[in-house]
Amino acid sequence: MKKTKLLLIDDEKPLLQNLKQILEFEDFEVVTAGNGIEGLSQYEKESPDLVICDIMMPEMDGYGFIKNLRIKGYTSTPFIFLTAKSDYDDLREGMSFGADDYLVKPVKSSQLLEAINIRLQRKREINKKLETQLSQIENGFRFITDQEFFTSVYDIIGYLHLLKSKHHQLDEESLQEYFGYMERSSNRLLSLLRKVKNWHEQERNFTENSNNKSVATAIRNVLEKTALDIAKNHGREKDLLCNINEDASLYVNAGFLETLFSELIDNAFKFSQKGNPVVINTVIQNGNYSVSIADNGKTNKTDALTNYKPFQKNPGSNENNTGLGLGLAIVELLVKGIGGKLSFADNSPSGIIVTVEIPIPIDEEPSLKD
Repeated sequence: MKKTKLLLIDDEKPLLQNLKQILEFEDFEVVTAGNGIEGLSQYEKESPDLVICDIMMPEMDGYGFIKNLRIKGYTSTPFIFLTAKSDYDDLREGMSFGADDYLVKPVKSSQLLEAINIRLQRKREINKKLETQLSQIENGFRFITDQEFFTSVYDIIGYLHLLKSKHHQLDEESLQEYFGYMERSSNRLLSLLRKVKNWHEQERNFTENSNNKSVATAIRNVLEKTALDIAKNHGREKDLLCNINEDASLYVNAGFLETLFSELIDNAFKFSQKGNPVVINTVIQNGNYSVSIADNGKTNKTDALTNYKPFQKNPGSNENNTGLGLGLAIVELLVKGIGGKLSFADNSPSGIIVTVEIPIPIDEEPSLKD
């Protein structure tokens, strides 16, 4: 049976070796590092099941280590801080970065082992719940196959049969009308298949933690290009208003960002009428790159979006809502995978404002002097 792997980070070598021996005696596999920089390298190399980290260390302290870890997308690994301090402010600061527990030195071996076992058990419970949810989602693909996939395919086949049997009787206007029906059905089918493919890819990346999170991507060009491409697809370039003034390098690959913003921007155009603007704004604040996408549609409200579920027939849904639940599920998975935040608000007088907040790496965060 594979041993549980722990990453132990501390600049006090005697303590490091002592804790390593204790944990190995308890049948854990232990990997060590002397500071946060070494810890990041060891984490990406070894993929530990849990991290135990000192706070006060040279070169990169524990706070810097966990913030970089979370920014790079490693959000699911349990994290325990070790510190010589017991100040409440230090405790709050550690927890704000996503630490799961906080032990004050000198720590007893029994306390450490108890904390480790509690966090590992909690992780197992979360993984079990995630497996159940994913199983339900997999079963739900039958709904898509029966309700959406075959509907589009039957539409295309039906129009083809009509063209085949009546092509000599149809004038140019009627032919174009039939071609338009077939094109819309084909696009609906293609959109659905892309969503299913994206879901599978991102679900696999998320559960296997296999995204290349070390590659930095400049977000501005990706966002501008994605927005313009979507606007062109809808024939609404004039409706697109972009206020994308800030830029930042994020540890997220370009394809990942394209999928995320494509889903949100496409929904903004899909649920608003031609002639009404879709506005994209960006701002950098509180260490996050924030992107808001606003439409003036009249078909959705905030509560409807937040209650949508993938692979289910949702109340009040119509043809325009095809795949919406799946699209939002993909977005939520992507945002969760990069440690970000997704929120919805009602626009005035109508429409939705969707906001995505993405953490910026420490060395990329701009100066506040200006």
